[in-house]
Amino acid sequence: MSKPVVAGLSHSVKIFLVLILVILAGVLFYFHFKKPKKPEILLFGNIEIREVNLSFRVSGRLKNIYFEEGDYVKKGDILGELDFDTFEVALNEARARKKDALAVKINSSDIYRRNLALCLDGTVSKQECKNLLTNKNKGEANFDLSDAELKNAEIALSDATLRAPNDGIILTRIMEPGSIVSAGMPIYSLSLFKPLWVRAYIQEEDLGRIKLGQKAYVSNDSMPDKKFRAHIGFISPVAEFTPKTVETLSLRTDLVYRLRVIIDDEDEKLNLYLRQGMPVNITIPLQDEALEG
Repeated sequence: MSKPVVAGLSHSVKIFLVLILVILAGVLFYFHFKKPKKPEILLFGNIEIREVNLSFRVSGRLKNIYFEEGDYVKKGDILGELDFDTFEVALNEARARKKDALAVKINSSDIYRRNLALCLDGTVSKQECKNLLTNKNKGEANFDLSDAELKNAEIALSDATLRAPNDGIILTRIMEPGSIVSAGMPIYSLSLFKPLWVRAYIQEEDLGRIKLGQKAYVSNDSMPDKKFRAHIGFISPVAEFTPKTVETLSLRTDLVYRLRVIIDDEDEKLNLYLRQGMPVNITIPLQDEALEG
């Protein structure tokens, strides 16, 4: 029976093979555990833009609507109006009630003041004095109530005009003039210009290399040479498994942490370059880390 091949090798050959194995193990260890850190972190994410459903706080008939889908609006722009007639009538009624309540208040206060001395010396009965004080207090309360009703009528008239809460672009025009709308019924859907941010995910091994407020740059495939200034505005404290719709440098399922990278760039055409849902690249420089290394 023949001897094993290894046993037949000379002593020098055995030593050579052992050295080769040691060198290979060292090389693998170095590249696996001691690989040099990259000067930056590259992530992938999608643009997120906040949307607002705009509605009236009061009910009525929609009289005017001034913007179409895709129109840009600025904060304070009048977007639509309800018929003012019912609100103006209610306002006039509230003014009249306040005027009447003021007259009653003045009269009841004058009567009480004129009879106060008679109440103090006992000329007028205690019950009569109590009635005079009650009428005076009631007149003041009714005046305060009418004043509140007037302010409410003024607010209602103001709320019959729909204004843009912030700069943005009209995504959806939901209602048309002539529609009867109730309070809270959406009229427009508005996409806000700010804040503009990116939802991204970072792997656990890179989590310790970033911090809140750290600078970042965002770019997209359509304009790869244009980089938008940004910073890390949120780091989730909770780990989660990589969502199926998220792209990462590793395709395997792994624990990741959600980031919010806020765009700081003030480019006037920013919302033309970065649109809702657009996939983008995020570069996080690590110069400080490189200097420390």
